[in-house]
This record gives sequence, C-alpha cells and structure tokens, in this order.
Amino acid sequence: MNYITIIIVVMILFVLIGEFISKFLNVNSENTLSGGFISAGMGLVSSSFPSTLDNLMNLFGRSLGEQWSTEAVNIWSLIIGIMFIALGVFLLFYIKDRIFILNMFGLFSQFEISEEQNVRDLKLNDFKVKEIIIDFVDVFKSGIINDVISEKSNNMIVNKIKNDCLKFKNRSKDFRSCFTGMAPIPYTMLAGTYLADSKLERYFEYERGKNRYYEVMEKTKGDNYESLLVDYPQVPKLDSKDVLVAISITRKINKNQMKEFGNIDVIEIYLPHPDDNIIRSKKQLNEYKKQIICSLEDIGVKYGALNRIHLISSIPSCMSVEIGKAIALNNNRLKQIIAYHYVAQGNKKYPFGIILTENTLNDEHGKLVKN
Repeated sequence: MNYITIIIVVMILFVLIGEFISKFLNVNSENTLSGGFISAGMGLVSSSFPSTLDNLMNLFGRSLGEQWSTEAVNIWSLIIGIMFIALGVFLLFYIKDRIFILNMFGLFSQFEISEEQNVRDLKLNDFKVKEIIIDFVDVFKSGIINDVISEKSNNMIVNKIKNDCLKFKNRSKDFRSCFTGMAPIPYTMLAGTYLADSKLERYFEYERGKNRYYEVMEKTKGDNYESLLVDYPQVPKLDSKDVLVAISITRKINKNQMKEFGNIDVIEIYLPHPDDNIIRSKKQLNEYKKQIICSLEDIGVKYGALNRIHLISSIPSCMSVEIGKAIALNNNRLKQIIAYHYVAQGNKKYPFGIILTENTLNDEHGKLVKN
C-alpha cells in the first residue's frame, strides 16, 4: 500500500469515525460545543496532509518522468486536530452527565438554582446545570379576583405548565432531571401529572430557616421518620357522592378550615408531628406517596357511590409532584380528584381548585372549580 493510499484511507476513517461519534452520542443543540471541537479537529487533521489533488498530480507527473513538489505533512496541524477531536469526545461524555432542573415560580419570584450560592449549597457542577423555569407569577397575581383565579388566567397557566413540562421531558430525556419550585399546590400537582412518564429523579427543597436549598437524598442516616396515619369518620356515610381528603405533612389542617366544604365525610392523612422540610429522603417520599395513592384508591372502593374527592393539602413541592405523577399513572383506578388552593387570609380558605384526573368522555384535566 503506497503513501497516497494510506493518506486517503486515513482521511476516510477520520470522517467515518467523526460521523459515527456524532450519531451514536446524539449531538444536538445541548452539545454543539463538543460537536464543534470534533468538526474543527477533523478539519485540522484533514488539512495537515497534502491534498488528494496534489498527490494525484504528483503521481501523474512521475508517470511522465517529472518530479512534482508537494508539501510535507503539517505535524502541528495534525497534533492540534487530534487534540481537538479528543477534547470533543471528552466533552460529549461530560455533557451527557448534565443536570436538567425544572423550577416553578408560581407565588412570588425566587432564587434560581443556577445561582452561584445555590449551586455551591447543593454541591452541583455549575457547567452541568441546565435550568428551565416555569414562571406564571404575574399571570396568577393579575388573575386573582376575590381570592379566586379567573377562567382565562387558569387556562393560560394550565397551558403553560403543560407545554413547558413536555418541553422539559423532551430536552431532559437523556440526562438526569430534577424539580424545585414554590407554586400553588394544585398547579404543582398538575405539573406532576404531565411529568408522570419522565425520568424525574431528584428534588431540591427550599429551607426558609436557613435561607438555602437542600436536596432530598436517596436515603438519610438511619432514615428515622414518622409514618402517615389515616383517620376515617367513626360513622362513614358510605353512599356519599363527595368526600374531603386532608393531607397534613408540613402543617396540620384544622377542622375549622374544612367547614366550608359542608357536611361531607372527612378522611385525614397526616403526620403526628408535621413540620416544614420534614421530608429528607426519597425513601420517605416514596413511602408517603404510596400510602397516599393507596388511600385515595381505597376511598373510591369504600364509598361505592363516590363521584369526587376534594383534596386539600399542606405538603412540600416534592410531595405535590409525586402525588400528581401517581394520580396520572393510576388514573383509571381513581375517582375525580379536585386539588384546592389555600388562602390563609381569605374569607374562604380554599376558594378554588383544579381537576387533576383525566376523563375519556370530556377534557376536564386542569379545569377550574370554584368552591
């Protein structure tokens, strides 16, 4: 095999290798930097050798008994090109470990996870963090009239949550994905219903007392935590069409707050000693989620004529999302569930809610319900 053949074979191999790496590792808008290094490296490597035309002319000249001069291999161009290719491949694998964070702003503006202090507190790599924000603070505030959101504003928020959650799922499907946020519980639960089939696996919660974020870890030392308790009425009205379910994890929901729902059965799911930031591990989070969704299913079985479950909650955002995901995944086993928004200083504490379950007969998912 002569020198010209070797040059041609090497150039073809580099092109094929670069194309294979790009397709195999799915080079897209999120890793154009690495793709740029690989492309630049390929160009430098190719240009470091005498061109194919020069070699063909030299070969033709020799056949005529003449010597054609060609440039020697540019060793520095070759070395730098190989370095660029190696750097591009390294970045591809590095960026594959990127962290996508969905941050929901619903009640007021808050810190972004990508801010320097938050990245440091959570021990994240700033270069790997890609944050997507769902911000509907202004729409929510401007849409509230007498503590009740307008139909128009609710529809805008529901559509925004739906579209942004779908975009987040598509963009983060090959990466680790996380959630954080401060928003009305019904909308956080609604986001969970759209993220049910996502790879969402990490949660960051805001700790007000320390003015910082912390991660809900896989498990904590000892994993000592209270179990949820479930209380039914002593004499349940089993032919009821509606029941109220109150979930108390961060604060205890008292009986006075429940009176505005009328004389319907109340099922309480609660911790004996609720508190802020009480969920610290994913083991604890998943255990609570399973118990809550099983209770919601059991209520539908126990109350044979039941049509609706009115759901009020005092829970952290991670629990809201997980409940929403579980509702979506178990939709066919559940009665209609309406999650309500809490207004501490309102005449009514739970003036409106939104429907979380889906119905094949009508499109009520995210529909506004006034109390």
